[in-house]
Formats: sequence, C-alpha cells, structure tokens
Amino acid sequence: MATGVKPDFVVVGAGPAGAAFAYYASTRGYSVAVYEGADFAAKPCGWAVPLQIEKYIKIPSDAILSEINGFRVYVDGKLVHESHDQHWGYIVDKHKLIKSLLESATIHRRYVDIASPIKPRIGSTLLQARERVVLAPGLIGLPNIASETILAVQQIFRTSKMIDTDIIEIWFDRNLVGYYWVFPRSRNTVDIGVGGYGDAESLRSRLRSFAKMKLGHIDPITPIRGARINVSGVNEDLLTRKVPIIGEAAGFVYPLTGEGIRPSIASAYALFNSIIEDGNPLDKVKSIVKWISLQRKLLDRIRASSPETRTRVISVLPLDVFTSLGLGELSIRQLLRALPSLPRSVALILRTVLG
Repeated sequence: MATGVKPDFVVVGAGPAGAAFAYYASTRGYSVAVYEGADFAAKPCGWAVPLQIEKYIKIPSDAILSEINGFRVYVDGKLVHESHDQHWGYIVDKHKLIKSLLESATIHRRYVDIASPIKPRIGSTLLQARERVVLAPGLIGLPNIASETILAVQQIFRTSKMIDTDIIEIWFDRNLVGYYWVFPRSRNTVDIGVGGYGDAESLRSRLRSFAKMKLGHIDPITPIRGARINVSGVNEDLLTRKVPIIGEAAGFVYPLTGEGIRPSIASAYALFNSIIEDGNPLDKVKSIVKWISLQRKLLDRIRASSPETRTRVISVLPLDVFTSLGLGELSIRQLLRALPSLPRSVALILRTVLG
C-alpha cells in the first residue's frame, strides 16, 4: 500500500457485508482498512431485517427505527395472511448500523479499481494486507457480475394517517412477479417500495400509484430511489478465492424476497471465521446457500406460472409455511405436512424444494 504499512485486512466496500467483516476482524484485535468511495448505505432498500440476523450481529438500539411485531399480506388488495404479537425483526437505520460496525476500522473514502477483481488497486498500487484483501463491492462495484437481477424502487413519505409502527405490510399483484412493501419508520413516516421484474419507469409508475392508493395525499420526503438486486444465486467460487468476494456481489441475496442484509452479513461471518480457523467458509453458510438455491428454483417456477397460480401460491399456503419459506427456514416436515391440503398446481411448485 502507499504508506508501506500493511493492515491485517483490507476490505473494499462498506455495505453490510464489508462493514460486518471489518467488525468481526477489528473486534478480534486485527487492524482493518476499509475503502469506500460512495456514501455509506448508499443502496436503497426496505431496511427490514428478520430476528434471525442476531445469529451474526446484535443490532445497536440507536440503529433500530422500529421493531416488527406483526405483518399483513395482501393479494390483489385482499388480506390473506396476518400475524400479531410476535417479534419478527427490525426496521433499521442502515447508515447508523454500518457506522457502528465500522467504529474500529480505518476508513479511506476512496474508490478502488476492481476491474480485475483479483488485483484491486488504487492507481498503479495494488492493495495488500498481511492476512487478506476482501472485496464487498455489491452490484455498484461489480455491476456485471450477476447473471440475473431484479429492480427495486422506494420512497419515504410523510403521512397524517395513523399507522402501526410495529406492523409491516406486503402487497402482491397478480400482474407483477414481485411485491410492494409498506415499512413504518415512525408514527408519521413510512417507507413504500416495489421490487420485481420490470423496467425502471414501470416500477416508478407502480410505486406512485400504490403510494397514492395507500396514503391518499402523497407527501414525499425523499425522491424515488432504485437499485438492481442480484437474484442469480450464490457463486460459491467467489467466496473461496485468494481475493474473496462476499455479500451481494457473490449472490448472497434471497431471490424470493430480495432480502440481502442478513445473508450478506452471514457471508462475512463465514469468511472471517474460516480464515482464523483455517477452514472452508462454505461450511458455515451451507443452509443459507442451499435456501438461496432453492428459492432461485422456486422463483423460476413462479415466473413460468400463470398469474392465477402465482396468486394462489401466496393465498393458500399455511402461515407457518409462508413465513418459513420466505425466511429460508422451511423444514421438510413442514412441507410434507402441508402438501396434501394444497391445490395440485401449488403443490407441484413447492415440490421444487424436495428436489
């Protein structure tokens, strides 16, 4: 490096994966240099994380905007699933979360050339570390690494309507392979977004129409922001290279839900612990990798299905199967118990999980 002093670890990218890796290393006493040219938490998303994230990190209290204690799921405007009085997770302030993870790292606000991901450099100087250089650039840094992406757009609104600060809403539309979300941020602010297969203009139009339907009077606090989401599935080779890639760029996103924060942080956890234990990082994320692959297959089946079948899948699933499927925690026993009672078209899609 330019100073001639190598840190133990160099991390390129300060999104959830890069910041988490820096946290794991720095709290174990390693020196960590993090390079990030963009604003922290620059990628827009719903900022919802399930309670299962606490397997990997504890969310600081000042980074919690609201606790999720229930949800409502709608299909074509009709309420089909509802849950209350169970702690499901959090809506987080992503910027504060990432800042807390980076507290003990040295931050360099510079772009790194990763056109050749095995030789990241600044100018003509290769980045070097005593232990490992780790890439966590997301799709912003490596936009062509994903074989398939979807688009998500979101906007934050001020509202005079009474909203439940601990209830999230998910809305499905038979004409969209994707969904809308309504995530409370406070008593009078709400994050509304839509993600799925569609071009930017059609999704922006959907967002405006949905927000007007949901809120009546629209009072936006932010402009509409959007980002591509990697739904290709995990590229296992990227996690085990000499210069490993973690997070979304390596495919650590659940394709059915677009949830990326938890699996990205899990990939950082797996890589760091495998380095200090001299093991294989894939051994520590077997379940996540398996479920991302299964969700990828399910997404393909759902996309190929008729709009009627898609809406039926969501509507008729038992609540425990619906939630476990989305979280990547569905057991074979749960599935086998549910299959006999499901319509044949829905059962055929879910049998994808059984292989």
